[in-house]
Amino acid sequence: MKPWPCVFLFVVASCASDATAPIRAPVSTISMLGDRRDADASLIDSSITTFEDFSFGVIDGQYDWKSLGGLGAPAISLTSPHCAVYDHEITDNLASANFYRFHEFERRSLRISNAVTSGCYSDQTFSSRTSNVAGQANAQSRSPSGRIDYAIVGGTLQNHFEAEWSFASTVPGAQQPGLEVVASPARGDDARMSWIQMADLPDGLTVIFAERSNPASPGDFILSTVARRLDRHVPHTIKISMDFVDGPGNDVVLVFVDGDLKHTGTSWENYYFYDANGKLNFGGAPPAVNRMMFRTGSDLHRGIPGDAAPATRGHGFVFDNLRQATFMVATSANACKHTGWRGLRDTNGELFENQRRCDRSVQKD
Repeated sequence: MKPWPCVFLFVVASCASDATAPIRAPVSTISMLGDRRDADASLIDSSITTFEDFSFGVIDGQYDWKSLGGLGAPAISLTSPHCAVYDHEITDNLASANFYRFHEFERRSLRISNAVTSGCYSDQTFSSRTSNVAGQANAQSRSPSGRIDYAIVGGTLQNHFEAEWSFASTVPGAQQPGLEVVASPARGDDARMSWIQMADLPDGLTVIFAERSNPASPGDFILSTVARRLDRHVPHTIKISMDFVDGPGNDVVLVFVDGDLKHTGTSWENYYFYDANGKLNFGGAPPAVNRMMFRTGSDLHRGIPGDAAPATRGHGFVFDNLRQATFMVATSANACKHTGWRGLRDTNGELFENQRRCDRSVQKD
């Protein structure tokens, strides 16, 4: 058992039409930390994907995963819902052509290389959705046209989202020049709320975090290298924890690598609140999130390189043991009052024993 052709305007347009609602396939969702009290909000909505029940090859449509441009996508045409056919697939880790062996990943994993890139988003690979969405009070789960709701029917809005996954190089003994893949909390279209890049540099694997924390220039990325010189011979684990607080400029994002807190920053909410393009194209409110986007793209127009690395085809990174969760955290002492603390958790997902402990958690933060 495992542990647990696009149009460029001011921003890159989505390749996929939003005229059809996404189909939800069965997905295994479990409630963790099941110390239930008197409110459903006290449960953690959490899912774990190990890929062992997936079929090899095409990702799209398996267990609520979406990958319109992944393996098996048809050739590009004028009516294509994708901009490219990317090197994204469910791989056989034990195939004779694969020279890596990571027992933590068992037989099946998600494999991605950036042999092919594009400036598009909604045709990339998206994980299954959590039962609930996460975001601040006005966060939007619908597409800009309003025709698609990316949330699962019956879900409620939570203020905390976190995701944790393991990744490893498929070429442990050497660098794969130019290899880079980005993971982002998302909802299924162009809208993202954060950005973590995994790259292979000469001195080892590197993790880079991008935030948009400057209200005066909310369209700009601020990049931070949070981990480098990571050993290619072993898998590494990344966790992103997001607390969404009502209003601009105050979300809290934590990035962990191999269990250690490496960076404390913020989300991309300022882009949606302040940037002209963000307000025009996304309605002036931040998106809700309920899944992860794994993207091999180019953002050169935003100052982020994304050149394709053709030599990585058939190789790249393997990803596994993806855990996603949403729940309600205490963000103010007012939220703890009366019986409010009973439906809240701290940022580690732990329940409060009483209102005083809830108050202390907010004061500490």
